[in-house]
Amino acid sequence: AAIETFRSFLTRTKSNDILDILTEEGCWEKFEAEEDYPEGFTILTRALVASSVAAPHISKIVASLTSALSSLYDPQRVVVAAFFAELINQKCMDDADLVELVMNSLLGRLVDSSHKVRMLCIRGLGNIASVGSELVKKYSTTVLSAMMAGMDDKEDPDDDITTEAMSGLSRILCEIEESHIRAILINVSLKIRPCFEKEKPAVRAQAIILFGNLSRFGDGPSKAPFLEQIHSNLVSLLLHLNDPEIEVKKACKFSLRLLGPLMGSEAINNKFQRHLLEDANLIYGEFLNDLAKLMIDDFPDKVNFYVMGCVSFFKSFWPEIKSNAALFVGYLLGNLPEARQNAISKEHVCSALIMLLKDQTPAVRCRAAEAMSLLYQY
Repeated sequence: AAIETFRSFLTRTKSNDILDILTEEGCWEKFEAEEDYPEGFTILTRALVASSVAAPHISKIVASLTSALSSLYDPQRVVVAAFFAELINQKCMDDADLVELVMNSLLGRLVDSSHKVRMLCIRGLGNIASVGSELVKKYSTTVLSAMMAGMDDKEDPDDDITTEAMSGLSRILCEIEESHIRAILINVSLKIRPCFEKEKPAVRAQAIILFGNLSRFGDGPSKAPFLEQIHSNLVSLLLHLNDPEIEVKKACKFSLRLLGPLMGSEAINNKFQRHLLEDANLIYGEFLNDLAKLMIDDFPDKVNFYVMGCVSFFKSFWPEIKSNAALFVGYLLGNLPEARQNAISKEHVCSALIMLLKDQTPAVRCRAAEAMSLLYQY
């Protein structure tokens, strides 16, 4: 009944521009679906801001909705949070006072009992990146703290809040100075690392993209500790470069291109820039073999660290990642000069590969056997 009344209201007020957008975007169906109605209100917000009839009344609409953020009913709070989040994305009609009112309203609901409301509040705070660098600087400390808290949300079963927080952080990082992030740069790096291995592809992709975006601050005072983070995450990024999900593969390409210049190896950076183009077809095995040789040459002290990192992925959730890890171990050890082979934990690596030969997935057993063949002269 409420949806039909709203449709009639728009018809009677001759708000055809809003009606057209809502119809084209399938919003009437979204309003009735439990999972999709927040997206419906996000689109409605864009339509209102774009409408010459409705836009002048946005401040009054905000004033009317603010009290509903404290409603006893979850759907009402969800609707207002979705509206406010998108309003910030639309720059609040370039009204700085309205931005402040909406931002404070969203900050006040970060502890809401509904995880949907908390997720939409995080989205809205991240949308401050759309408003302009001056306001981003004004709110940077507050928003960065909120994003970190969002990544720590303990009642986030599907990682929706974590994903939104990482996406928001990626956007904000493009607008702030190094001094704003310096104190938490390594903390953010450590916090997102477990997300590289989350089951949900969107979570893995956003975590990897965020790590790549952190590279913007990796050449300043935090250069040495951030370089360690790059080496710590390098194996994971290279294995997920052949992830079963395309969005994760693209995220890895994006991040490795950004991280390459910070690694101190011109050869490896050139390899990343030439071969990891977003839509280019990567011949993964050949790329990994060539890269293993460069890593052995340029980071000789890290080879055992990389090998042990690969072995830890033999217990991965995904058969593809287990296969990639076995292959990478084979290439690292198969290309290692004889004089340096004593630095590697041979027994541990070989016994781990033998265990992989018993894996239930044929492709994993095949890769493990291929890795063993690369070690034949080893």
